[in-house]
Amino acid sequence: MYIKKSRLITGSIVIVLVTAILTAGLLNPFGFTHLTQFIKVGVVSKVIDNMYYEDVDKDEAANMAIAGIAASTGDPYTRYLWGDTAKQYMEEVEGNYCGVGLYIENDTKENLISVVSAIAGSPSEAAGITTNDKIVAIDGQNYTGEQLSEAASYMRGEEGTDVTLTIRAAADGQTKDVKLTRGRIELESVSGEMLDNNIGYISITQFTENVSQKVEQKCREFKDMKGLIIDLRNNPGGILDEGVNTAGLFLNNGDVVTYTLNKRGKREDYKVDKGETGRTYDVPIVILINGGSASASEVMTGALSSYKKATIIGEKSYGKGIVQSVMGMGNDGILSVTVARYYTPDGECIHGTGIEPDIKVEMDAEKTARLSALDKSQDDQLKAAIDYLNK
Repeated sequence: MYIKKSRLITGSIVIVLVTAILTAGLLNPFGFTHLTQFIKVGVVSKVIDNMYYEDVDKDEAANMAIAGIAASTGDPYTRYLWGDTAKQYMEEVEGNYCGVGLYIENDTKENLISVVSAIAGSPSEAAGITTNDKIVAIDGQNYTGEQLSEAASYMRGEEGTDVTLTIRAAADGQTKDVKLTRGRIELESVSGEMLDNNIGYISITQFTENVSQKVEQKCREFKDMKGLIIDLRNNPGGILDEGVNTAGLFLNNGDVVTYTLNKRGKREDYKVDKGETGRTYDVPIVILINGGSASASEVMTGALSSYKKATIIGEKSYGKGIVQSVMGMGNDGILSVTVARYYTPDGECIHGTGIEPDIKVEMDAEKTARLSALDKSQDDQLKAAIDYLNK
């Protein structure tokens, strides 16, 4: 067969062009239909690389570009961390680091750093910092909510060193300076004791690894338990599976603890799975919540409330009804992405609204801020729970 040379050349050019377009589309983080954005990023990168008066750190440029893509979602829980900040994040998850002991988030409405809760026994709790307080400056330097990672990193440091937070109090809106001494934060996730009249009391400060096992151990220790108080106040959440497994101790095998829906409408159920020998602790239960109870705390609260397994006492919870997936990116990067909303077994998403208690018992901010040091006789919400179970 005779084929003109010009046709071969034209055909080759077409193949090269198609291949180039397909390759660019596959490599383009913005997708096939947004090649102009890909080109713009490439052009800007090249211009800076060629024209900037010093050499550009390519690794740092890549990290900051990824962080920018994460930040473009406008979601404070979707973020990219690297280097020391990523290490500090993992230390916080593991509950062992030096700092002031605060769980914080970006309040995107005001672009300020907002306190979710103070860790029990931490310098922040001792100073009375509480849920929804705003951190406006650290050591005289102003910080916005977008600078959450930088602020968190700065508040960490050598044990025994001082740091001053400028706080706008949630209670009265007044601004004040609070001087804190950094300390070793060692999170005791589960503690408890048997109260009078065989009422068990378990406090869960965060859903870290093996919390469900620790809670079950406490339940086994409480002989002849006639009622149980589960204290989730100032608990910011943690590992979703641990919240599900802990709730499962008080539900039946196969019960749906929570379910998630992603943006494509795909549903994933989180069910109780005790195995063949798992035990269900079937006693009257009260769950204590407040404005610092968030995420996995709300999963557990919502599940036990939906199945009428617990009475909820305290104040409305925080209202974080979204789930993050955390994944490693290379040697030192961590990407946290909000992947779905979660729902109670009744089909309610509490994101932005929180869970209303069955019995509302308010407590002043000063007491709420120092829960772990509060004498039980001064704890209005705990006393209400005890009275309820004694009736």
